Amino acid sequence: MNYRSIFLAAIQAVGLYAAVFIHPIGQILTLVTPVPLIVAYVRNGRQVGLAALGLSAVLALLLGGWQAAAILLFSFGLMSIGIAEGMRRQMKPEGASLLGGLLPIAVLGAIVLFYLVRVGKSPVSAVEEYLREIITAAAAVYTRMGLAEMAATVTSVMDSFIYYFARLMPGITVATSIAQAACCYVIARAVIARKPESAPVMDRQPFALWHAPDAWVWGLIAALAFSVVPHETPRFIGWNLAILFAVLYLAQGAAIVEHYLLKARLKPFLRGLIITLLLVLPPTLASVIALGIVDIWADVRKVRVPIQAK
Repeated sequence: MNYRSIFLAAIQAVGLYAAVFIHPIGQILTLVTPVPLIVAYVRNGRQVGLAALGLSAVLALLLGGWQAAAILLFSFGLMSIGIAEGMRRQMKPEGASLLGGLLPIAVLGAIVLFYLVRVGKSPVSAVEEYLREIITAAAAVYTRMGLAEMAATVTSVMDSFIYYFARLMPGITVATSIAQAACCYVIARAVIARKPESAPVMDRQPFALWHAPDAWVWGLIAALAFSVVPHETPRFIGWNLAILFAVLYLAQGAAIVEHYLLKARLKPFLRGLIITLLLVLPPTLASVIALGIVDIWADVRKVRVPIQAK
């Protein structure tokens, strides 16, 4: 085994994981904790990758207790395994990102669901109770600080916010996890590409040419159809699905923007800055999503393989 790679990957992962204490940049760095583990897994094989993950969990246990080790292992660790396995199996970027994003959600969701069944609570009521405690505590803090109007505002919107957030939480959680996995995939692939001979199985497609499978648009159509159903359950199912597809086509729209920024020969820093600004502002964010959806039919980059005439 490559013990040097195991040690370095574990130290880097735990360092990124512990960066949460460096506000606010540290919280962003924490989200890319899987990257060193992915690189070690893809470059050196499954055995080294799992050993690096195990050592990372042990270090987190020693530094932060069993809770920190469990979070690293079952969230970032499972994400790194999913993405790395996707890379090694030559899956497309969307496949590796889905595997990395859904694996921790599936495992943690099963654990939480088992616990809630044991205590006799439904997932929705448990989330509502948790949110109510947090918002009530926040209102109390505002009151002690003399911000009575702020406390009253928070209290007045509490019920409505809790009602919708608890029912949209599945879509938000899954979309966030997949988006994080996609970012980790892109960063890990860029690191591995610096030594391409170390991982010959890696997918080489540049982000600027990526697009989601065209057939996935039927999922978006189904989500929009469910969203207008008058009954509550199918309507919230549609809204949750719409959140997922919004993230998907946001990525496709961002790839189109990257394509044209590359054609303009802009430096990586400027390209990243422009894309970040587009994704931060709500009006441009919606425009990027719309661009990704329109690209299904317009193929503005001409990247789809035409059907050969027989």
